[in-house]
Amino acid sequence: MRPTMRQSVLHLAVSATLLAASSSACAQSSEARGLEEVRNTVVNLLEALVQKGVMTKEQAEQMVAAAQSKAAADAKTRADSTGDESNAVRVTYVPEIVRQQISEQVSASIKDDVTRQVTAQAQAEGWGVPGALPEWIKGVRVYGDVRARAQSDLFASDNVTGQYVNFLAVNDSGGIDEAGENAFINTSEDRYRMVGRVRLGMTAQLGNSFAADLRLASGNARTAVSTNQTLGNYGGRWSVDVDKAAVLWNPINAARDREIDLRFGRFANPFLVNNELIWDSDLTFEGVSATYALDLFGADPARMERSLFLTVGAFPLQEVELSSDDKWLYAAQLGGELPFGSAHRLRLALAYYDYENITGVRNTVDSNVFDFTAPRFLQKGNTLFDIRSTSDNSGNLFALAGKYRMANATLQLDLGFGNTHVVLGADYVTNLGWDTQDVLERTGFRIDERTDGYEASVTVGRTSITDLWQWRAFVLYRYLERDAVLDAFADSDFHLGGTDAKGYQLGFDLGLARGTWLRLRYLTANEIGGNSMFDSPPLGIDVWQLDLNGQF
Repeated sequence: MRPTMRQSVLHLAVSATLLAASSSACAQSSEARGLEEVRNTVVNLLEALVQKGVMTKEQAEQMVAAAQSKAAADAKTRADSTGDESNAVRVTYVPEIVRQQISEQVSASIKDDVTRQVTAQAQAEGWGVPGALPEWIKGVRVYGDVRARAQSDLFASDNVTGQYVNFLAVNDSGGIDEAGENAFINTSEDRYRMVGRVRLGMTAQLGNSFAADLRLASGNARTAVSTNQTLGNYGGRWSVDVDKAAVLWNPINAARDREIDLRFGRFANPFLVNNELIWDSDLTFEGVSATYALDLFGADPARMERSLFLTVGAFPLQEVELSSDDKWLYAAQLGGELPFGSAHRLRLALAYYDYENITGVRNTVDSNVFDFTAPRFLQKGNTLFDIRSTSDNSGNLFALAGKYRMANATLQLDLGFGNTHVVLGADYVTNLGWDTQDVLERTGFRIDERTDGYEASVTVGRTSITDLWQWRAFVLYRYLERDAVLDAFADSDFHLGGTDAKGYQLGFDLGLARGTWLRLRYLTANEIGGNSMFDSPPLGIDVWQLDLNGQF
């Protein structure tokens, strides 16, 4: 349908109006003459439209007024914009020193935020690991510790000399005469020395709850209970040996209230240890052990609380090639932890340790068939007898006179008051395997029973030292008769190792940094003694230790 003349004229008027607005918007960039021609054309057009009756005079005036209003608004906007930029300085060249200053200021303002964001993203996505390192490296953790110690061994003035036989040196030498000056332990000459220890280990997650635990440690490979290295060997290098080498399996259920901890190889002490009444802290075990633990209270979902646990183990002590009487330790421990209050815990454990085939058997004359029954390692304290049938001291070999089947009870009360804990401990052990009549038949001597041991301790302060000025103080009293436990594995610092000792221990720990702390310890002990001909003569030993420890 063709438009009417009135519609065509109306469209033309609208176009003219838009043209006027456009002309107003471009006023500052057009020539004055062109602007005047456009204005005159629009005015003449509107007058013609009024004369033709296309629009009324009022409509034309309204259209003109609207165009003027829009033009004024556009002009104001341009003026405001021009005013904002009137004070701006446009620099076509920026000196190098200015560019460096700007760069440093911008870098300082965004560095921390960008670093945090990039680090978080790198950790989450494992930047640099895929394609560069094997997948298993993510599950590897390296750990270790270094200890520098100053130690003083001070002997009482009334100690007897030449009566405490160094049984380990005698057995190693083949007799008292062969041991020479090493046949008896030092009981009178004070000793001052520097001692060091270093341990470096690694755990690697193998998948499906399996892990490997490896550790190297300094010290004399001849001893089972010490990783110390005495300084003063004209700069000679330290000996380092394998201290742990084990495969571990530790599945935990999704609710984290059940777990199994299986260990095979050489590993850390698997038993709940309140103190060193039975085991030296440096002792590691060889064999296999398993722990089943469950959480009855759900006290801490972040970790497995051993509300109730059972640990069993079998540990070979000596494999004898030409005999079926290999030496073993079989052990079991049942215990638990009862939380109460906001931060208090009561721990209790009952254990039984059964040593098999460790008692000596006397040889017949001029025979050494049963030499293997002598222990590979000794400290001092246990009752021994010579299993060689000789008439002199040219071929002595000493072995254990009795059996060792030990029952042990451990109790620990941990009272938490914020970051400070008060821990009360008690430990008791008795050797159920000792039989006086059996010992008489084996050795030819009636030896009184000395088979009990106990300890009481108090610790105040932090449960662990992890920062500057954190502290912990402790005191304990120990009474350990000669055949209560196997002296080979007992604490090597108290009374300088072994059994048949009673006395005190005082200590204080002070944090110096996140993984560094000082420890000062004083240990004083005397022999228990008695009236029997087999009881020990006087032997008092005080030990001072100042340790600087570093751990990662």
